[in-house]
Amino acid sequence: MNTLYLRKLSVSLLMASLGFLSLSALAGQDSNQRLMIEQAIKQKQQAKAAEAVKQQEAAIKAEECKKQIEQGRNAIGN
Repeated sequence: MNTLYLRKLSVSLLMASLGFLSLSALAGQDSNQRLMIEQAIKQKQQAKAAEAVKQQEAAIKAEECKKQIEQGRNAIGN
């Protein structure tokens, strides 16, 4: 084979391998990204907990309203 061709091929392979190395270095999460992800997860969990509390409070209010309506009916019926 031609030596010029071999040099071009080896330089191309070297450049490609360096490109893959730099891509793999950039692919990992750093501490800031991990912290942001953890904060987002924590906020989602807090939002779910707040929604569950709202639903529970709404259910309690609805039950209290039903009791008051029933007491009103019983008072009228007596």
